[in-house]
Amino acid sequence: MTGSARSLIISMVLVALGAVIWLALVPRPSKVDAPTADVTGIARERSRAQQWSLAYPQGLPSGWRPVNVRMLPAQNEQPTWQAGYDGPNGGYAAVLQTSGKPTSWMRSQTDGAAARGMVTIGGTGWAKVEKSDPDQRSLVRTAPLNGLTTVVTGTGSWEQLQQFAAALKPGS
Repeated sequence: MTGSARSLIISMVLVALGAVIWLALVPRPSKVDAPTADVTGIARERSRAQQWSLAYPQGLPSGWRPVNVRMLPAQNEQPTWQAGYDGPNGGYAAVLQTSGKPTSWMRSQTDGAAARGMVTIGGTGWAKVEKSDPDQRSLVRTAPLNGLTTVVTGTGSWEQLQQFAAALKPGS
């Protein structure tokens, strides 16, 4: 082997070794958490803009973390308020609200699933709706909450969704 080929191989090995050492020393996060959403602030802002009294969970126990909040525009219907939370043990729950009582809106929020019974939460009836996919459950409030049609939906257990629904209170 000539001197220039030997030098080339030694250089390549040293560069590869340096890259491996550099990769080993660079810190890498083991888990990246989604940012926490400011549900209270956005609810206050959207309530003023829409002139609605939007509800969001207040006083949830530790383990619940707000991960998204938004006002979703809709064609031919009122917009939809959504505030989603990651729950304890990996479940997810979201409150969805709109004005009036649009049947098509409720059907789209529950993916057209049929009611599977009723539950009373805080003195108000809620219809339990479950898709054929057992991971998607919804609670549809039978009476408007401050004039707004309200659905709680998610992948959490029925107990988590009921806890979430019980914590819903109109913002100030």
